[in-house]
Formats: sequence, structure tokens, C-alpha cells
Amino acid sequence: MNNNTSIQENVLSRKQSANFLGICMTTLDRLDIPRTKLRRRVLYRQSELIRWLDKNSTGNTAQA
Repeated sequence: MNNNTSIQENVLSRKQSANFLGICMTTLDRLDIPRTKLRRRVLYRQSELIRWLDKNSTGNTAQA
């Protein structure tokens, strides 16, 4: 069994991603968050959105 087949990850549309972060889609487009483009669709992995939030939280004192 291939390990990749047992891993499921939430992939969100641009609108879903903006809603998840609580921002507008225009702001989302300006952020440096990894995304995947499939033809005209832009998709985000939920894990990347969470990682970006953790990295860019106000309380985070780590240097990038």
C-alpha cells in the first residue's frame, strides 16, 4: 500500500481559503502563501494556511 493514498488533506478554493483566514480574496492574493493553480482555479492546502497563520501570528517572536 502506498502511504500517499492513506493521507487525505483538505484542499480549499480561493474563496474558502479567504473565509478560513477571515480576510477578503484580494488580500489573500497578496499574501505569500503556497498555492496551486489548476487551469483557472487557485487552490490552497489547509495545512499551508495553518502554517502561515502560525508563522505570522502577532504573538510569534521567531525570526523568519
